[in-house]
Amino acid sequence: MATVRPIRVFVDTDVIISSLISDTGAAFALINSINEVELYISNFSVLELNKVVDRLHLQTTTPQQAINKHLNTVEIRQAYEKVQIEFADYVSDQDDSHIVAGAKAAKAFFLVSYNVRHFNAEKIKKDYDIVLLTPGMFLQYLRSLYT
Repeated sequence: MATVRPIRVFVDTDVIISSLISDTGAAFALINSINEVELYISNFSVLELNKVVDRLHLQTTTPQQAINKHLNTVEIRQAYEKVQIEFADYVSDQDDSHIVAGAKAAKAFFLVSYNVRHFNAEKIKKDYDIVLLTPGMFLQYLRSLYT
């Protein structure tokens, strides 16, 4: 029997925050209970995650514990400003550039975000062969594979 390689998925920070806020819903299910996927974030995402957790005063598991338990981190070695320039054509908000850079660095097949309107999905698919989906859409895709 052939082994099935896990699906590489880059997760936007908004999905992680949602999973920390609520234990019901697609984000929590994706982050906490899916074995068929390898979840990735970047070093820039970790910084963003920590800022948002502090700003929202979340009284939950520390972000680092959640990261260590459920997520793999890819290192983007370029300066943040260079990432914003290089990936500007893929986003409507330059602050989201690092998400596309992280998905590319992780060699992800999927980019999962609640902010799908912030990304140029067609260009990301064309240039990097990465599909942009919301957490719910991604879970539906997984169910179609395993049912």
